[in-house]
Parts: sequence; C-alpha cells; structure tokens
Amino acid sequence: MPLIATIFGAIAFWNDWSAPRKAITVFLGVMFTMCVGVSLSIGFDRRIQSPPWLRIGAVLVFILLGCGVTWVRGKV
Repeated sequence: MPLIATIFGAIAFWNDWSAPRKAITVFLGVMFTMCVGVSLSIGFDRRIQSPPWLRIGAVLVFILLGCGVTWVRGKV
C-alpha cells in the first residue's frame, strides 16, 4: 500500500513539487519497492521452516524509515 500511494502521489503532484521533494519521493519509491521484494521473498521461499525474523525486521525497519522520510518530506 505505501508503494502504491507513493506512485500515485508522484504521478498526481510531480510537476508541482520542488527538486528536493522529488528526490525524497524517488527514495521512498525505491525503499518501498525493496520492502515489497523482501515481503515477497518471505512469502515464496519454501525452505523457511521457522519465522524469518530478520526479514520481517527488515520490512518493519523499511516501513518505519519510510514514515520518518515522509514526515521529513512534509517539512520540505
């Protein structure tokens, strides 16, 4: 969901944003794409026998970092 919101927001407001805001939006898109990739690797890896806490933690860190970057983007 955050990746979809980032993409739709970028499409809707790209021309109105300053260069720093555009750069932060691109960073958010890359970060949320990595989050989706790690989430898919958790779901499709058949070798996992126990919960993959490191991958789950990475997804959580990316989402929290994205929230922080979004907060900073609101200040720019």
